[in-house]
Amino acid sequence: MMKTLLTRLRNFTFPQWSVPLALLAACVLSYGILIPWLGYYWDDWAFVWISQKLGAPGLTRYFSTNRPVWGWLYQLTTPLLGEQPWHWQTFALVFRWLTSMGVWWLVNLLWPRRKDAALWASLLFLLYPGFTQQHIAITYGHFFVVLSALLISFCLTVLAVKNPRRAWLYTPLALVLAAANLFMMEYFFMLELLRPLVIWLALPAEQQKRIRRAALGWIPYLLVFLAAFIWRTFLFEFQNQNYENVLLAQLRTQPLQAIAGLILAVLRDFFTTALAAWGRVFWLPNATELGRRTTQVLGLLVAVSLAGLLVYLLKTKPEDADEHKRRESLTMLAFGLLAMLFAGAPFWMTNLTPSLIYPSNRFTLPFMLGSSLALAALLNWLPGPRWYKAGLVAVFAALAIGVHFQSANDFRRSWDTQRGLFWQLAWRMPALEPGTTLLTNDLPTEFCSDNSLTSPLNWLFAPQNNSAQMAYMLYFPTVRLELGLKDLRPGLPIQQNYLASTFSGNTSDVVAVQYAPPACLRVLDPEIEPLNKMIPELMRVSAELTEPARISTVPEDQAARPPAAIFGSEPAHNWCYYYQKADLARQQGDWQQVASLGDEAFALGDYPNDPMERLPFVEGYAHTGNWERALELNRESLAITPFMQEPLCRLWQRIDSQTSASPEKDSALQTARAELGCGENQ
Repeated sequence: MMKTLLTRLRNFTFPQWSVPLALLAACVLSYGILIPWLGYYWDDWAFVWISQKLGAPGLTRYFSTNRPVWGWLYQLTTPLLGEQPWHWQTFALVFRWLTSMGVWWLVNLLWPRRKDAALWASLLFLLYPGFTQQHIAITYGHFFVVLSALLISFCLTVLAVKNPRRAWLYTPLALVLAAANLFMMEYFFMLELLRPLVIWLALPAEQQKRIRRAALGWIPYLLVFLAAFIWRTFLFEFQNQNYENVLLAQLRTQPLQAIAGLILAVLRDFFTTALAAWGRVFWLPNATELGRRTTQVLGLLVAVSLAGLLVYLLKTKPEDADEHKRRESLTMLAFGLLAMLFAGAPFWMTNLTPSLIYPSNRFTLPFMLGSSLALAALLNWLPGPRWYKAGLVAVFAALAIGVHFQSANDFRRSWDTQRGLFWQLAWRMPALEPGTTLLTNDLPTEFCSDNSLTSPLNWLFAPQNNSAQMAYMLYFPTVRLELGLKDLRPGLPIQQNYLASTFSGNTSDVVAVQYAPPACLRVLDPEIEPLNKMIPELMRVSAELTEPARISTVPEDQAARPPAAIFGSEPAHNWCYYYQKADLARQQGDWQQVASLGDEAFALGDYPNDPMERLPFVEGYAHTGNWERALELNRESLAITPFMQEPLCRLWQRIDSQTSASPEKDSALQTARAELGCGENQ
């Protein structure tokens, strides 16, 4: 019995219908594990806010100057998927999987004898490590919708060629999907030029006048391509404004230099998107940066993935070793290289450079198809045992799963940072006067900008505003100074076009905040923070513009609160919660509340991560007559860094001017000034 069982196991092979399930499993391992802990990033914030608050008219305005036809797709999807981040993360995962299925289907149709190459190419495509922005899910989920349309269109074209009696069905569908790709966006535009080769490969090798028949079959698709080209070049007025044809201008003025530069760009980008992209799977992770537990999870994930992939790839039915194998593998390799050449054309024309670094690694997206086909074909063509080549694919794929897990972990941390920002804003600012501009330091995350964070800021403080006039704007002074923010002086107008809406404000209506976790968010005190040398100079200047009166208290049921569907439940009340509430109470002059919150906060066993966080409590204890506790916190703050000297001296000056005279006060002031070394004017 045991011998029979071993024989059955030895002879067992996975059926072809298991490939979609295997690809789905790899997709989930790569992109799905951390979905419950992921949120919104980059342009996703604008898309979800506009769709939920401004509806279809807002989306139309937003996309009108960029990709108007693509905007129609958002008008279909956003009402269906709503505002919960996990819906969109799942959406992006599903379409990433569907595009890999499109690759598998296409290779099987064009080279039906190359089953190994079809599986390997689809797996490598699915796990391509050059692109790591998968979790900007609304944006790139829709990218993969467009790419899947192109791949399915290719497949339908092949079916029409191979089944002429059903061409009446397949060809119109293929044309519609081809048009969707061409009119929606430019990333995969030039890949359409692969179609005549697809038709030629689909025709029988013995077909007479094969090239002529392929050319005739291409005509309807060529007409669609030309219509899209004319629209983009001559009719859509914003096309050249957004993407200037730098190469064409150079060819007119310096043709030899332009051609030499083009050749170098092609070689560089081929290296980046093929060799370097796959080479990055061998980069060792930084265990210190990842953390011990995450590193252990990463190691386990890669090991389990490698074991599963080895078993699956080795136990799929081997393809026939016929006399066509090497020729077909070389044809597939040539197809892949040509796909890479067409993929790069839009970037070489506009002088954009694909890289493996965020955010430019989005430019590797069109190269994914050609890179994966070329690598799979090369492995299929090379001599040697099948187990060796399948093993290489398993190693590449397992390590790529590890790369994507690390990327997902970076997005998870970014979401933690964003959640902290908006919960602390809500704790510190129950209500914020409309027309306020929030100035903040550059956040310690690369997956969001001030432009993107403006959307959740409006969602937080103006959830009922459905008009095209935005109530709030968030600026990084490092980005906006001399642009929307003309200068850091009061009385200057601020006008910002958000495409779907507009904002009108003034530099006299500003609240400046500093957020550098693990430290708490701080509303920058206009009297104290300009002296704080621990924050960037631009933020010290911004602090002088802060108008605390724009922040007010309201009944609890009217207070700003991050939407639970997006941000989840309220975090546990830690040190930063008590700090925010104490600083709000300080602003309101409720000194007893400040002191009470201080007693609770310091009893937590949690401590400040920035010495400036003790200042509201120094002031609160002083105002309530607990001078000894105020001096104790004063000493703790100064002991951390001598940079606290000037802010603390200014704080004690304010305490002196705002508290009643008493012998205890005089003694405390004398002690504080002596310990701080305050001058006569401090």
